[in-house]
Amino acid sequence: MSMAGYKELEKRLDEVNERLKELKEERRQLIQTVRKLRNDRKNLINEKKNETQRLRELINERKSKVEEVRRLREERRKVREELNKVLNELRSLKSTVTNSKTIKSIEALRKRIQYLEWKQQTSVLTREEEEELIRKIARLESLLEKAMEVEEKKKKLLELRAELARLKILLRDYDQMIRKKSEEISELDNRINNVREVVNNLNSKIDELTPKIEELSKKIEEIDSEVARLEEEKRKLIDELKNLDKKVKMSKGIEMIEELKRRAMEKMERGEPLTFEEFKILMGDGFEEDLGDLG
Repeated sequence: MSMAGYKELEKRLDEVNERLKELKEERRQLIQTVRKLRNDRKNLINEKKNETQRLRELINERKSKVEEVRRLREERRKVREELNKVLNELRSLKSTVTNSKTIKSIEALRKRIQYLEWKQQTSVLTREEEEELIRKIARLESLLEKAMEVEEKKKKLLELRAELARLKILLRDYDQMIRKKSEEISELDNRINNVREVVNNLNSKIDELTPKIEELSKKIEEIDSEVARLEEEKRKLIDELKNLDKKVKMSKGIEMIEELKRRAMEKMERGEPLTFEEFKILMGDGFEEDLGDLG
């Protein structure tokens, strides 16, 4: 190969080395970028994991409050039924008491009965008078019984009114508790929606990073393939240049031997003594016969 060819090989080797340097630098930067992106994605995944756990806790808290509201509503329903029952009983009893005829006081009736009974026992009465007295006592006792019934109903009426007031207060308490729990559920709904939005945003960011990482990783693989190809080309170029160097050195050695051989022949033709090295050069090239003839 000519010197021009040798220069071309050296030029190509320089180009390959320069390209390898560029590719390795590009690969180093890409690896740094991929590491950063993977670290960013890892942080996002951890953040998403924490937010998802918080979301799960909020949802469980909401379920608990919803169950509590259901329980309170069921208890309120029972209280309302009891209240309606008491209210109906109260109305019925009130109507009965209102429609009852005005009756003398129980104490007055008792005193009147006691007086008539005393009179019956202590007075001398005719048969007709005694029978009339007995009828009066019976009529008064009937009135006393009715008066006592009305009195009991009035007491019951007071008890029912007290129970009605208690149930109304209890019902109002349940309304307030349900309203408060419902407000807490509404607040939880807002927090849940906010956390869900955060999780969705994190998912979007993770989804954006994944294809970027894959794309850059693929680019690194392509660079690795190109580097491997250029390294192989570089190895072949170096081998080829080494072979050329050997050939050049061998060519120069042959030229030198030819020059020494020429000088030795000239000395031998002039009859001058040869050195051992000059003799070996001539002998190594098959001049044994020529030397014999000269002798």
